[in-house]
Amino acid sequence: MKKIFTLLLITGLFSCSLYSQSGLVPKERSGGFARVYSMGGDGGVNYFIVDPINMRYNPAFAKYYTNFLWGDIGATTLAPNDGDGQFAGFNFSLTKDLTVGAILARNDYKGLGISGLRMTNNLVTILNGIGSTTRNAVNLDNNFELLGAYSISDATVLGLGVSFASSQNDRTPASGTADKSSASQIGFDLGLIQHFSKDNGIELSFDMIMGSAKNEAAALNKVSATSLGMSARYFHNIGKGFSFVPIANFYTLSGTVESGGVSTDLTSYSILGVGAGLNYTTGDLFLAGGISVISESWTDKATTTTTELTKNNFWFPVWNLGAEFKLTDWMTARMGYQVGTAKDKQETAATATTKNEVVQTSFDRNGVTLGLGFKFAKFALDATVNDEVLRQGSKNLSTGGVNTSCHTSASYAF
Repeated sequence: MKKIFTLLLITGLFSCSLYSQSGLVPKERSGGFARVYSMGGDGGVNYFIVDPINMRYNPAFAKYYTNFLWGDIGATTLAPNDGDGQFAGFNFSLTKDLTVGAILARNDYKGLGISGLRMTNNLVTILNGIGSTTRNAVNLDNNFELLGAYSISDATVLGLGVSFASSQNDRTPASGTADKSSASQIGFDLGLIQHFSKDNGIELSFDMIMGSAKNEAAALNKVSATSLGMSARYFHNIGKGFSFVPIANFYTLSGTVESGGVSTDLTSYSILGVGAGLNYTTGDLFLAGGISVISESWTDKATTTTTELTKNNFWFPVWNLGAEFKLTDWMTARMGYQVGTAKDKQETAATATTKNEVVQTSFDRNGVTLGLGFKFAKFALDATVNDEVLRQGSKNLSTGGVNTSCHTSASYAF
C-alpha cells in the first residue's frame, strides 16, 4: 500500500510540472489589507481573492511575491498621530526556488496569522486582573516573524514561518522576595500550494500560537493559552473568465489560569467556516466574492457551582463581494459589500445543575466599502475610501471636513 501511495504521489508531482500554474498565482504583485478590505473583506478577510495579505497565514505565497517590500501605513480614525495597524515586511529571493522574508508588526496588527499579538495580550489583561498579582505584566509589541517559501517544483511550493515576542517587568530588592512579571508568545505556520494543472490548484495552511503571561513573587500566577488554525482553498477554472473557489477554515483556542495553586480553564473558543464563491475576469474588470456559513462557539466548563455553559453564533448567509476596475494604467477603483445574518444562542446559569437559554437573531451590517489603488512603475499605494466623500459631493472642496481615506497599504516590487 505504501508503495502504491508513493508511486501516485511521485506521478502526481511529475505530471503537475507539465502544466502552467493555476489561479492561485497572482496576476499582479501589489495589494494588501486596504485592497482586500475595500473589496468586501472586513478585517482583511475575503478568501475569494488572491493578495499579498495571504502571506499572513500561508507563507508559501512568498514564492509569488519575491523581491517585495510591503506594509501598512495604517488608519487615521483610531491613531491620528502614527496610524493604527502599521507593519512592515519584505521578501527576498535567495535562489530561483528559495524566498525568505520577514514581518515586523505592532500589537495593533490587522488580520490573521502568527504576527498578531491579540491572544497573548488578552492573557496579560487577565493576569493583571487577578487580585493576587503583585506586579503587572507588560503588553507585547513589535512582534518579529521570519518566513520562507521553497519550490519543490513549478507545481509545488512549501512555506514556513516562525514568530516571537516577549516582555518583562521585574523588581529585585536588595533583600526580600523578587517580584517578576513577564509575557511571551511564539508562533509557527506551515503552508502548501499545489497546482494540479493550469486550471486547478489548492492551498493549505496550518498555524499554532502559544502564549503565556505570569507573575512570580511570593506566589505564582500564570495564564497560558494555545491556538490552532487550519484553512484550505481550491481554485478551479470553469471557463469564460470564471473560476470556482470553495473554501474551508477552522480555528480553536483554549487556555488555563493558575493562581493560588489552583488551575482553572479559560473560556474555550472555536470557529468553523465553509463557503464557495466565484472569480471573474474580463478585460479591466475583476469580480471576486461568495457566500459562507460560519459557526462560532464559546464554552465555559462546569464548576462546583455551575453547569457547563455555551454560547453559539451560527452565521448564514455571510456575503463577501468585491469588484475591481482598472480606470487607467496607474489607477484602479474598487468596491465591496459585506453583510451577514446570525442566530445567537446563549446559555446562562439558573442553578448549579440547570441553565437558561436565549436565542436571538443578529446582523453584520458592514455594507458598502470603497477603495482606490495607485501604481507608478513598481510602487503601489492602496487605500480605502470614506464613502461619505461621495455623499458630501462638492462640499469636500469647500470645508474639507471629511477624511478622504482611512486605511492605507503600500508595496514595492523590485
